[in-house]
Amino acid sequence: MYRCGSCGKNVELGSEDPIRCPFCGYKILFKERPGIVKKVKAR
Repeated sequence: MYRCGSCGKNVELGSEDPIRCPFCGYKILFKERPGIVKKVKAR
């Protein structure tokens, strides 16, 4: 799952698909990553 840098819509791409937003044609897509919560024990 990727997020378009221009319109902000979520885009799902396959291995053969071009790197381009199908909604607006923008070529910069950002990889959606899960929020990692890191818990550190304080002293």
